[in-house]
Amino acid sequence: MNSNSTLTNALPIVAAAYGRKFGVQIAIGGNEAKTNGKVIQIPAVADTAKSLAYGYLAHEAGHVRFTDFTLSRHTQPLGRFVEGILEDVRIENAMIRIYPGTRTTLDSVMDALIADNTLVPVNAQADPVEIFGNGLLHLSRHRYRHQKALRTHAKQADKVMRRVLGTRFVHRLHGLLTEIPTLASTTDSMALARKIVSLVEEEAQNPTPHPTTSEDDKHSEDDDQEHEQSAQGSEGEESEAENQEGEGADDGADGTESDTDNPQGEDIDDGSGGEQQSTENPAQSTENPAQGAESQTSDAQPVGSDIKNALQSALNATEEELPEDVFATVAETLSAESISSPTLLPTKEHYVGNPHVGRTALQRVKIHSSKLTARLQGLVQARTLTRHRTVQRGRDLSPARLHRAGVGDPRIFRTKNDKVAPNTALHLLVDLSGSMAGGQDRIALDAAMALALALEPINHVSRAVSAFPGLRGQDQNVTAILGHGERVASRAGAFVQDARGGTPMTGALWFGAADLLSRSEDRKVLLTLTDGAPNDVLSAKDLVTRATQAGIECIGVGIGVYVGRLFPVAVRIDDIADLKNELFKVAEKLLLR
Repeated sequence: MNSNSTLTNALPIVAAAYGRKFGVQIAIGGNEAKTNGKVIQIPAVADTAKSLAYGYLAHEAGHVRFTDFTLSRHTQPLGRFVEGILEDVRIENAMIRIYPGTRTTLDSVMDALIADNTLVPVNAQADPVEIFGNGLLHLSRHRYRHQKALRTHAKQADKVMRRVLGTRFVHRLHGLLTEIPTLASTTDSMALARKIVSLVEEEAQNPTPHPTTSEDDKHSEDDDQEHEQSAQGSEGEESEAENQEGEGADDGADGTESDTDNPQGEDIDDGSGGEQQSTENPAQSTENPAQGAESQTSDAQPVGSDIKNALQSALNATEEELPEDVFATVAETLSAESISSPTLLPTKEHYVGNPHVGRTALQRVKIHSSKLTARLQGLVQARTLTRHRTVQRGRDLSPARLHRAGVGDPRIFRTKNDKVAPNTALHLLVDLSGSMAGGQDRIALDAAMALALALEPINHVSRAVSAFPGLRGQDQNVTAILGHGERVASRAGAFVQDARGGTPMTGALWFGAADLLSRSEDRKVLLTLTDGAPNDVLSAKDLVTRATQAGIECIGVGIGVYVGRLFPVAVRIDDIADLKNELFKVAEKLLLR
């Protein structure tokens, strides 16, 4: 049980579940976290960084699903920065609406950044561009992403921004930010960003003198109270909708998400928890540089020229002067904490191949597969046939055995002896590394096609076939040949490939294990056709051991070699003529216990 939990909670398995659930491609490997708008990649990291990794995956999945990367960005660095903040809030809210459990996963990122002092309250002595940038971030995320951990940060940002950038500017900025809940696309986020930049330009040309401190605080408190009232109502509706939908909507096929989702972590801002968080003891208060800076600003009130200069400074800021994007910081942290390892979760690439050549291969394989199919069907039928036998006790009499009572034989009752039909999910991995060239690659693909074809008519057996490495020899890819539920005839062209690249077996095994753990069948079988020379023998053997302990049956089919050193169950195929007998032995192991 513990070993199964260890495997299902492993980063590659959870990441694969995220990928299926969110409809995105995820790869685990390398030494940096990044995305190209289609594939999200993160490195293998220690358990201590897993919450950041899951939050990063959920956030970037939101961008892959909801952000239009083809649109032209704002011409100014400040405009692009504002676009990023608004789009981040929009896509995270979109993810939470579809997958309510991602709220906790995403919020855990902010919790971690605050805990390690990466995300600190706005300091009145900081540069105006930092005050504006971080202030906008804290206000947007607290008020419109409803992240309670940023409550104190948002209040501090509002006060400091009013003192440095002017109350009228902040008041008008709050008015624009109320449009965030209505943003429905990347275009909308960009349009709102342009309005905010235009506001900065306008106020930089015509600033108003700074009010007194008491008036400033009153504006801040009024705005905050008004927001709290509206936020409580909207979050209450959101929470009720989430409760009706249920956390199970976010569990994914294998339920791995449930380990990180905490129903009590739902962000329902009732105004009480935040007040406790914002109440500081005297020691904390004296250690907060922003608090001390506020006292200084109250002694020397900025005038119109000060506000103008501050806004102009923010407007003219370069990329380097602007605060770093929150999830760029997370990516850097994940990259810094990466663990050196082979690719643990490759991404799937689809391949059609040559249908004409595929049909030729299909006809060749059918010669061996047809007899194999007949033997397997007979085997399954014999094992699942309902048989009757007579026993000494029971409820149903056997008419043909009643005469036994006259001679003192009590075996006159009939009982059924039902055999359970096979209920198996199979994933075949085909090694197409360079060492398989020279005919072994053809034998492996023919064997995979023959077995998939033979199992096709067997009820309650689902099979998938993948090849590794990728089509161009990339370790970070596997090639999809046959999916669960697909017919071999429709995918025959994909079975025609050539050997290439190395032998990234560990990643392929992770890929196959993740696929099987998402299936509902009782039995799960991972079958690998290989010449037995993986790039990393130790990691491949370790994964086979972990998968076996988790209930996945691992079988190795050696092409021209015995692979018993890697797999607990192994057979050898030297020639296409061996397919019929050897594959029957393999199939017998698949269908019968």
